[in-house]
Amino acid sequence: MLSVVLITKNAAQVLKPTLAAVSFADTILVVDSGSTDGTRELAESMNAKVVLQTDWKGYGHQKAYALSLVEGDWVLLLDADEVVDETLAREIQRATRSAGGPAGYALRRVNYFCGERLRFGNGRPSYVERLFRRGQGRVSDHRVHERILIDGPVERLAGEIHHYTSESIRHRVLKNDEYASLAAEDLHRAGKHASVWQLLFLMPLAIARDLVLKGGILDGKAGIIMAVTGGFYSFNKYAKLWELQKKSN
Repeated sequence: MLSVVLITKNAAQVLKPTLAAVSFADTILVVDSGSTDGTRELAESMNAKVVLQTDWKGYGHQKAYALSLVEGDWVLLLDADEVVDETLAREIQRATRSAGGPAGYALRRVNYFCGERLRFGNGRPSYVERLFRRGQGRVSDHRVHERILIDGPVERLAGEIHHYTSESIRHRVLKNDEYASLAAEDLHRAGKHASVWQLLFLMPLAIARDLVLKGGILDGKAGIIMAVTGGFYSFNKYAKLWELQKKSN
């Protein structure tokens, strides 16, 4: 039995293709943190079970809560803007119906920015651990940039997850600002401090890394915009950490 799990907040614009692509699953669970754009109604119309959880403590906590509600033998954990392609859908069905096998699987994820598929830079394709046997996978407690941790052997499946990370510049900037705030709070709780060197050099170094070392320049204008907004995220995170330090003094 395969359960697909997602967390959502005002995801109606992107959710329909995500759910349609995993309609083969035995159950689909959506944990929503208080959408006002019809996300919950859309999910229910596509045969998903929807649970409201407005006690938001970060992405890791919300996904861990969602996992605690799962009843299937296998769990596929997706974001609301991630679409499984046909090849991967067949592979997931084959893997979860086979006897034996590993504890989980890493799936190839490709990123899109304003409709452009990214081949290089920080948004280049990568493998992410998303499919696992229930009880052998858990979510790290990071408030942002959380990871799935699988206890046991992990293999790869053919096919791809198509990740529509940002449909507009505005969406990208707002998402980065939210993530920077959460990351700064985590750093502050850990007793970290923002240094002059971090504020001065992290942004240009991050841009240079993504454009040159990771080849983001080869993605053209989309790659440049991704690198610059990513660099500003690095600066913004430590600027917000500096702000938190001042407030706590």
